[in-house]
Amino acid sequence: MEFDCKEISIDDSELGCRVTMSEKVDDGYYDDEWTIEELMDSIGPHIMITRTYPEDDSEDDYYHFESSDIEKNGELLDFEINLSRNKLSLLFDSEEFIVKFNIGNKKFEELKAALEIIVGEKGKLNLQD
Repeated sequence: MEFDCKEISIDDSELGCRVTMSEKVDDGYYDDEWTIEELMDSIGPHIMITRTYPEDDSEDDYYHFESSDIEKNGELLDFEINLSRNKLSLLFDSEEFIVKFNIGNKKFEELKAALEIIVGEKGKLNLQD
């Protein structure tokens, strides 16, 4: 999967950290009567990478991947992210997901910081010029 990203959303809270990249900008419009297909089309191509923290100290963090290609969604066990100023490449389960973007320095630094949190001990983050 490959797409040009128009919107990057970062959510870092006490429950976990999530990065969502989508080809369409979320205009906030939603219709309760939409089918799953209509909802997915409104979002367009996207990926979401999440690290969720457990409520109990005896549990492990949970790493999750979601994309517009529903068959590829699931737990991230061993993954690699290559990040440059204009592209993110995510490699896992013999698949590569490429997201191209054009963002400023502040957003890039926010993205880099969030990805550093998300990769934790399960993944690898490579920064490229």
